[in-house]
Amino acid sequence: MRLAFVVGLGLLGACVPSDHPPWLVDHPMPWGIVASVVEPGGYSTGLVVPEGRVRASALPLDTLELQWIAATPPGVTVPPPIWFICPSYCGALLAEPLPTCPFPLPLAITENCRLDEGERVRLSLGGAYTADETFLGHFGVLAITGDGSIDAETCVQRLGTIPRSGLERCLVQTRLIELGPLGRLLTTVPGLVDDDAIAELPDDLADEPADFHPVLAGVRVRHFGRGGLQEQLAQPGDTIEVRVDDIVHLVPEFTVDSEQDYYEITLSSGTPQRLSAILKREWFLTRTGITTLVDTLDPPDADNISTWRVPDEPEPILFYFYSTDIRQGRAFASLRFVVADATPAP
Repeated sequence: MRLAFVVGLGLLGACVPSDHPPWLVDHPMPWGIVASVVEPGGYSTGLVVPEGRVRASALPLDTLELQWIAATPPGVTVPPPIWFICPSYCGALLAEPLPTCPFPLPLAITENCRLDEGERVRLSLGGAYTADETFLGHFGVLAITGDGSIDAETCVQRLGTIPRSGLERCLVQTRLIELGPLGRLLTTVPGLVDDDAIAELPDDLADEPADFHPVLAGVRVRHFGRGGLQEQLAQPGDTIEVRVDDIVHLVPEFTVDSEQDYYEITLSSGTPQRLSAILKREWFLTRTGITTLVDTLDPPDADNISTWRVPDEPEPILFYFYSTDIRQGRAFASLRFVVADATPAP
């Protein structure tokens, strides 16, 4: 029995000084990695994908699209990242030159490999019989680029040089990609778990729906000031007009079907080890950031920001969201705030 059970947000945040709020995006920051199934393979036959939903976990023979998400101040862009694949967590990377990742990618990869360059790249998975005793049901990805003052290739070289130095202007993020739905994966990949252990799992585990990305219905924006209380459900990318000293409160809202029921599989500690399944429901963790230093009404030690006072700022203010549904699902959005009565820039 070799299946590994892991839970993680799948993003690597940048280190910031203690006097720098973690939600302040005053320089380019790695924000997240979204993995979506764009071409289903034969093992996905029978998985129903409702209209408007996108699968977040892949099975053998599926093709994934990996998307890089960065948060930057207004007008700042960063070069497209370079992507790498690892047998598990991408940790002590990289010893250059790394081989190019094979196509399709075997489930049992034995070494780190270089995938492609771009904000979106595709990764096709091999069949179930490309797995061996080293395959644990997941693989790692790493994406790296520069902040605009240096390029991605320079950051790759610096990350692969021991001792490491000069990474302050490099954006690096990692994520573990777990295959699924787990019930179908267990019966698809030979030897991933013992047949006796599978027999003890619920009969309907094999019928577990696919893991979908949550659908962001919008961001509930409430702002209160001299013009009274105003409220709207903003869509990603919307521009919202506010006034100096308005109090703004933001809450992302998801469609009612975004929180899915799923089986959490656990491994007993006894001998022989056994699998057990507990029915659970997804819930969301959200990371937020804003591109201007503002007075916040959130707790002083909060890592995120949701309620803030509009500053006298003539430049547009960007607000970023990135959410995970505890499994593989991700959602992201940004809003643009314009301060209508700000003092013009000199």
